Amino acid sequence: MMTANTRQPLDDFLDQRMRDAGISSTALVFTFFCDVVTQHGCEIWLGNVIRALAPLGISERLTRTAVYRLVQDGWLESRKHGRRSYYRLTRTGENYYQRAASRIYASAKPGWDGSWTLLFTSMVAAKKRDALQRGLSWLGYGRLGAGVFALPRDEGALLDQLLEDLDLQGGIVRMQAQADDAESMQQLVLARWKLDELRQRYREFNSRYSRARKILDGKVESPAHSQLLLRILLIHEYRKILLNDPELPADMLPADWEAFDAQALTGRIYRRLAVSTSRWAQLELFDMDSHEKPCAEVMPERFPLPEH
Repeated sequence: MMTANTRQPLDDFLDQRMRDAGISSTALVFTFFCDVVTQHGCEIWLGNVIRALAPLGISERLTRTAVYRLVQDGWLESRKHGRRSYYRLTRTGENYYQRAASRIYASAKPGWDGSWTLLFTSMVAAKKRDALQRGLSWLGYGRLGAGVFALPRDEGALLDQLLEDLDLQGGIVRMQAQADDAESMQQLVLARWKLDELRQRYREFNSRYSRARKILDGKVESPAHSQLLLRILLIHEYRKILLNDPELPADMLPADWEAFDAQALTGRIYRRLAVSTSRWAQLELFDMDSHEKPCAEVMPERFPLPEH
């Protein structure tokens, strides 16, 4: 952590979040790779991962353990360059990042034509059900009943990619449908997808990161490293809520639904941090002279300003 005579208000905010949120070091390292490393050649020396996250109180041992677990679980892969080990997302990790990024970094939701994608998964082998359910949740699917999942849009390409990653191209029945009685469908969805807890999580997120925004807008300029750590925590906590949110069409939600404010707040803070944090990371964490490997895909634009 920062010493007492160098502390800034933003450092106090970061310390409090790490104390209060109970954030897994492994999950935070993964967020770091998805949000930061994907911008800068897609790989990084382990020593700089340790250096980047140390001010959050994540020790070298915890970082090394987190990276090891992510490699064992198939999310990261490594290569040697001299005496150094460099890490990057695996193809599975990159695919996850692309699927999640399409939701996390969006500034607006597409319109809805009343159509639903229905998946029937009862024939999926038991050993793959947890991974499938987690992946479907990340895409926004909600559970309507045992083995039945629904999404209020058609994102066939992302679903196909998920099923390919899980080797589940067969065994799932997929349908496109529209409800004859929209009101009854709404009642069913709201009964199955309990939104009270989700609403409270968004409410707390908005309160918490509104304070962070005030700190950024204050008279004291926060160090770029601290701003990068705020960016990582912002996306980490927003992602944890969003990827458990079915993102129902606006017509099904109250006008004051807290997720709308959370999306706008996250976008404003992220755009405020993007230039300074990317510049600092490029200069301090990524040596592009000899080890760079290109990204598999171009990073999607993050939180684009809406067109008028």
